[in-house]
Amino acid sequence: MSSPIWQRAAFQSGGFTNQFSLFCFSTALKSDVPMSASRFGLPSPEAMKLVEVRELTREMDSAWFDGFRSGSLRNIASHWLGGDLSSLDLATQLTAVLISREDTADLLHVQAGWAVAKWLVERGATVLLDAQTNRFWKAADVADWPAVRPFALSVDVNVVVEGEPQSQTANIHTRGMQKFGRPDLVVFDVPGARWDAVGALVRSIASQLVDGVVLKAGDLVDVNAERVRLTNYTPNAANELHLNNAGLVLSAA
Repeated sequence: MSSPIWQRAAFQSGGFTNQFSLFCFSTALKSDVPMSASRFGLPSPEAMKLVEVRELTREMDSAWFDGFRSGSLRNIASHWLGGDLSSLDLATQLTAVLISREDTADLLHVQAGWAVAKWLVERGATVLLDAQTNRFWKAADVADWPAVRPFALSVDVNVVVEGEPQSQTANIHTRGMQKFGRPDLVVFDVPGARWDAVGALVRSIASQLVDGVVLKAGDLVDVNAERVRLTNYTPNAANELHLNNAGLVLSAA
C-alpha cells in the first residue's frame, strides 16, 4: 500500500524553495535490494523523480569526508548516537540524498527523502546525517519507522537550546525549517526557568510554518496567552548561529 501524501492544510504561497539534504554513511551498499514504494514508504514511484542520489567515497576527498566526523560535528554525532561513533568512523562511503523543490501544498519531497533513506539503510547504510536539522540518526532507528506513518515535527525539525555549559541563559532556535521553505525561528537570551515554555512556543509556531503558513518580519503571533513579534534575524559576530537559512527572531510584543 502506498503511503498517503502528507498535506499542508494551511498552505499559503510566498515560501522559499524546499531543500532536503541527507548524508548516509556506509562501508558498502548492497546492489540487490530494489526500491519498493510500499516497503519503504514512498507515496508513489513517480516521487523518486524528485530525488537526486549521489554516491561519494572517502578516496575522492578524504579531508572533506572526515570533516563529517571531526570537530563540532563529531560532538553533535556523539550526542545523537549515544557516544558510539564506531559505525561513523568505519564508514568509507557517503550517499547523499538531495531534493530541491518549489514550495507547494504537500510534503511529498520529505516523504520521498526518508523513503530513500530507509532503502539505503536496508542496503547497508549505518549512520545518517540530516543536514537541515544537524541531527545524526542510527540506521536501526530509521529502519524501525513504519512505511506508512504520519508526519512528526520532532523528526524533521530540531529545537535547539544553545548556551555555554554554566550559563543561566540560552538561545533557543529551530533547525530544519529549510525543508519546508520557511525561516528558522530564534529566541535570544532565554533564562533557564523559561526554556521549556519557550521551546513549546517555538514548536507551536514551527508547526504552523510546516503546515504552510507564511510569516514575515513585523507580524504578531498569538500562542496560548502569549503574543510575540517577529523580526528578521541578521547574523553577526555576537549572535551567529550558523543556521544556513533565513531566520525570524521572536520577542515579546
